[in-house]
Amino acid sequence: MARDILPLVRKALEGRYVVEREIGRGGAARVFKAQTPEGKAVALKILHPQLAASVTADRFLREIKVVAQLVHPGVAQLRDWGEDEWLLWYVMDFVEGPNLRHHLDRAKRTSVTDALHIANDLLGALAAAHAIGVVHRDVKPENILLSEPGAVLVDFGIAKAVAEAGGERLTKSGFAVGTSLYMSPEQIAGDNDIDPRSDLYSLACVVYECLAGRPPFDDPFEELVLTKHRTAPVPNVLQFRPETPAAFAKLLHRALEKSRDQRWPSAADMQEAVLAIARA
Repeated sequence: MARDILPLVRKALEGRYVVEREIGRGGAARVFKAQTPEGKAVALKILHPQLAASVTADRFLREIKVVAQLVHPGVAQLRDWGEDEWLLWYVMDFVEGPNLRHHLDRAKRTSVTDALHIANDLLGALAAAHAIGVVHRDVKPENILLSEPGAVLVDFGIAKAVAEAGGERLTKSGFAVGTSLYMSPEQIAGDNDIDPRSDLYSLACVVYECLAGRPPFDDPFEELVLTKHRTAPVPNVLQFRPETPAAFAKLLHRALEKSRDQRWPSAADMQEAVLAIARA
């Protein structure tokens, strides 16, 4: 059973945040709902201790500072960060609403209209991030919140910050940057020059799952999932969701090309195509 670190978190952040309760756990961090002294709700994220021990704190905090420049309705904005009582933490806007993983676990898939809305919202967020040189690297349903105004992407830049601050110690800790079901072929290959088109591939995997009720490449054995991303042809989403507009299926297929040079050149270009489908 995971250790209850709530008392330690409250003590470390006393006077800075009122920490209410733990609300989630991800691959990199445990998430707590907290309040600022002014009463504003925020999401406080504490890096898992074993992961924090594998990164250089100063470098991690330096890496995530650039993300604070990212302001967009589809992004949970980074507000604060620090190290206290051996805890590495960062604070983002609190977004009311379930994450997409919880929704898909319950409903299995979304309507075609909702899939288009989710794609549009997140492509707008990615376009804004890519414009300032930030690649998410871990676009997946767990990092997508379904708020009333629209879909919101969280944890921008965190995967890169962890990777850059970890080095060889991170490799030994077993932490993987990205999630196998949504990783681009170049991430799987361990390329050092991950660019925005990797995010487009990962988002296409997510939207494909929204429509089909399953990701494009799935298998009980993770190694086979990784191999399929690199070598297997993409199953046409129409075989799982025949009512999907043909143009939408074609758009996803292009985003899921093995070679990034054959994908959409940018999030803005892909978003423009999504909007054209929504208007049709």
